[in-house]
Amino acid sequence: METTTSYIRFVKYAQIISQIGFFSTTTMCFVLVFLTTFGVKRNFGTYKYLLIIFPVFGILFATLDFVIYPNVYSHNAGYFYYTTTRPFNLEKETVIMLLASYTGIYGSTIAMLSVQFLYRYWAIFYTSKLRFFKGWKFQMWISYSLAFGIELAFANYYLVKMDQYSTNYMRAGMLERYNVDVSEISALVCVAYDADGSIRWKNVGNVINLTFVMLVQYAVIIYCAAKMYIDMEEKIQILSPSLRSLHKQFFKTLVLQIVAPTLTLFLPVMFVIYLTILDLEVDLPTGLFICALPLYPAMDAIIVMYVVQDYRRAAKNLLKKVLNRTRKDTKQTPCNHVAVGKN
Repeated sequence: METTTSYIRFVKYAQIISQIGFFSTTTMCFVLVFLTTFGVKRNFGTYKYLLIIFPVFGILFATLDFVIYPNVYSHNAGYFYYTTTRPFNLEKETVIMLLASYTGIYGSTIAMLSVQFLYRYWAIFYTSKLRFFKGWKFQMWISYSLAFGIELAFANYYLVKMDQYSTNYMRAGMLERYNVDVSEISALVCVAYDADGSIRWKNVGNVINLTFVMLVQYAVIIYCAAKMYIDMEEKIQILSPSLRSLHKQFFKTLVLQIVAPTLTLFLPVMFVIYLTILDLEVDLPTGLFICALPLYPAMDAIIVMYVVQDYRRAAKNLLKKVLNRTRKDTKQTPCNHVAVGKN
């Protein structure tokens, strides 16, 4: 008799990765925001606000991930996006909304990433267009990111809510693999096909919608990066050596910011959602792929601080001040003890 493999241990692994993502992202993003605000002396213009807002999105993303511990189980033509936790004793429906909100923050994060690429592209080739990032117009880009996030959250909530068919479709697998009764937990479920093979357009609509949001952002990222790679060297020759060096540093940052989100933000999600369309006979703990999502903001912050020299200098200066202050306090402490002893 064949024994069904339990996936409970993979849930524990996913939670550990989520915890690492939370602590690394909150730490690295806080350091990046602090250095951008107080440490770096160079004036980055309105790009400074993008360097602050993106880490803030990252902290929100990692925090919500840490609070609800979302997980994913893929079974044949469906995926089960769920959490077994009830943070702050919230109602089941409220936790489902948090799952949808998590998807929304994901959408806002990748949208804000594409805005960063667009800004760097315009900063090199169309400096006159940077006026769209100044004053009240800067709010348009925040609204752009939030709009994609809100749309994705609402679509996720309404298009893949559990119904009788999707619940029954996932019930046996969740019970065998995770020892979980699907009717007792908060979840969103996507099943691409009915029992007769017909397309469940409401659920597939969610796959299409998510594909559209990712495609728009990734298209902007790839277009801007490709244009900068092809034409940047000639364009920046007219700039001062200092600005030329800065643009090259930011370009290196953006190249790494293509590779990192491709591997951690786009490919894992694409794998999960398109697996449903293929309708293969699979049972996979795909939560192991998704749990790496909150690691990206930490990676992004590290990339910026490592590649851009201004951040390295600011970090070194800050570290020197802290060490000097510590040494000064250490030297003063024995003196105070001696003075007390003489009295």
